Amino acid sequence: MLNLMLGIAFSWSVFVRPLMDSFGWTKTEATLPFTIFIIALALTMVPAGRAQDRIGPRKVAIFGGIVLSLGLISASFIEHFGNPLWLYFTYGLIAGTGTGLAYACTIPVARKWFPDRAGLAVGLVIAGSGMSALLFAPLQSYLIEVQGLPMTFVIVGTIVLIVSVLAASLLRNPPEGWKPKGYKRQESAATSTVAPARDYRPTQVVKSVRFWMLWVMFVFMSAAGLMVIGHIAAYAEEIGLAAMHAAVAAGLLSGFNAIGRPGSGMLSDKIGVVKTMLILFTIQGTMMLIFPYFAVAIVTIYISVAIIGFNFGANFTLFPSVTAGFFGIKNLGINYGLVFTAYGAGATLGPIMASYVYDVTQSYNVAFTIAAVLIFQQ
Repeated sequence: MLNLMLGIAFSWSVFVRPLMDSFGWTKTEATLPFTIFIIALALTMVPAGRAQDRIGPRKVAIFGGIVLSLGLISASFIEHFGNPLWLYFTYGLIAGTGTGLAYACTIPVARKWFPDRAGLAVGLVIAGSGMSALLFAPLQSYLIEVQGLPMTFVIVGTIVLIVSVLAASLLRNPPEGWKPKGYKRQESAATSTVAPARDYRPTQVVKSVRFWMLWVMFVFMSAAGLMVIGHIAAYAEEIGLAAMHAAVAAGLLSGFNAIGRPGSGMLSDKIGVVKTMLILFTIQGTMMLIFPYFAVAIVTIYISVAIIGFNFGANFTLFPSVTAGFFGIKNLGINYGLVFTAYGAGATLGPIMASYVYDVTQSYNVAFTIAAVLIFQQ
């Protein structure tokens, strides 16, 4: 439930066209709040991961939920300012920081409670954030139409405040040394493809070649997925879909984003993380390459976003699992926070690159080709 609230930014694309129409902004200006949100989220993960490692997840997650809600509700004053800088600060910086604080607490907790089925456990927990747009994209599209932009931010911010604080208040780590009944440590398929883990300190992690390998891979994969997430509703409207159908495309992407998290977790538990990455990254690169030529009608758009969403969601299960396998779980909060900074770089590269390409060429074709090439480089 907490992650369901934390995935609110995945439905940002429903705001892009209304902001352009209401204030005369360019697509780049209307996309930047989403990009800044993701960058703030990613950068906050490092101090938030350290804080939850030290004082536990509950306090940090509650504070994060409050900050997220404050950013959303404050964004409602955009009608008075009319300047994109206001949304950059409120929705982007404040709400993104709050999300990073809370999100850093959920994966380590899941990983510690379920060491025997780590991939599936992490995937199920973070499926909430992947599923978020399935709820919020249609809701926000409806609210924008009947209530306007300011009241939409207020209503959504209030919902997020209530649910996130209640959910965060239930988080706790297992007792020191706790193991599930009958659990015996053994190498599973999920970890057999990486070196045996010991508990690395953050200073050791950033000196590792493996860390930078993971970081670059995460940048390219997140850039491709975030490019589609940030633009899919606007893309669908521009090829002739009604606003609600475009919102459904965003929601469908979100739903398969959610399914991809436990789905890839179960697959990695059986065949290994590295093999799972190879399969899904190949599919994602192919889909990005053919997207502008295949996704030209309602049915093909829905098929395309389902595949892209599944593979994008898999990142958030596979990369924590590899991080734990390489560097141990004692400092997983901050260590995965360091890896997760790549998500911020991907948020800068993907959505902004696509916005710029569109503003210059009035087409997304070049942006999709670039995204495919980056994925295949891995």
